Amino acid sequence: MRKIDAELREEMRKTYVGKLMNVIRIKGFNSLKIQDMAEHMQISKASLYNYFSSKEEIIQELTGTYIAYYKEVDQTILNNEITYIDRFQKLFEQEVLTFIYISELFLEELKVGFPDLYETIISARRQRKMNIRQFYEMGMKEGIFHSLNPSIYTVQDEVMLRKLLDPAFLLEEGLTIKQVLLDYYQAKKIQVFKDQELKKMNDKSTILEKIEYLTRKLSNSYSS
Repeated sequence: MRKIDAELREEMRKTYVGKLMNVIRIKGFNSLKIQDMAEHMQISKASLYNYFSSKEEIIQELTGTYIAYYKEVDQTILNNEITYIDRFQKLFEQEVLTFIYISELFLEELKVGFPDLYETIISARRQRKMNIRQFYEMGMKEGIFHSLNPSIYTVQDEVMLRKLLDPAFLLEEGLTIKQVLLDYYQAKKIQVFKDQELKKMNDKSTILEKIEYLTRKLSNSYSS
């Protein structure tokens, strides 16, 4: 095994694991052999072993990537120096990306095959829900958001995104991914923010950029 600079090695590990996200979301990881993973990473099996010693290490890296993303966004939504609308948009983006990549199949296989990793990611999700609740409660306390149980927002996202982004639903209703995301964002924004806050907003350009990005991610995941 050739030696690779530690910083570069870590960067490449994240890059290669990122290439597995779509296939693992759809097929899980139990059926994937090391050779299959190498093919999805677009490297040889020998090259894969320069970065990972085993399939277990790959799953550990993938789980760690998801948890790190949770923590990164959590730090953003609880940062009072960032406007509420910017934090709201970041949370919206995370909800969609979580839907795209962290599938129930992945979690089920993780629970059976790697129970310690499963508990780690579930713990991170619990903390995330607590942070989301705190974000909404802060907005309500400051008179920015309508008063409503924050748990409703969380459950609503889980249910609505699963339905709205179902390819069969999109086809049946003649809708595009971009339009569904934009409409759902606008509907949720009106639901969360009070009228006086909505009148002061100028969020069109920033949310369109995020939705274009999310649309590309979803389109790629559907075509995988």
